[in-house]
Amino acid sequence: MKTKSPELKDEKFDLTPMIDVVFLLIIFFMVVAAEITEKIEVEIPEADKSKVPEETKGRMQVSLQENGDVFVGLAGPLTLEELGQRIRHDNDTIPGFRVYLRADSRVPHKNVQEVMQACAENGVFDIIFATFQQ
Repeated sequence: MKTKSPELKDEKFDLTPMIDVVFLLIIFFMVVAAEITEKIEVEIPEADKSKVPEETKGRMQVSLQENGDVFVGLAGPLTLEELGQRIRHDNDTIPGFRVYLRADSRVPHKNVQEVMQACAENGVFDIIFATFQQ
């Protein structure tokens, strides 16, 4: 006895939504890649005995430009009070929190002291200074 097979329809897949998603992902990654590669321009000072830190986790990158502007990552410029609030928050939430200070070689030391003071007032005493080896 033969059973009747159901008719097979010629089904086609609509690839339009998949193509839309792929294009959105491409745009997303292009925008994110542009943000990641941007850096705050700072002329790092040179030091004879500088070392590359081994541990890179739990660091807040603070950049201090020649004109005194302070940036955290790519956000900024920030006031010293705003910097202190960010430091306090991250110090409370990130175990082993440290500050990685990228100060321009032409910035007055007074500005570096103010950033260090903001760190100390908010409980962070472990500051790593960015330098280049000669």
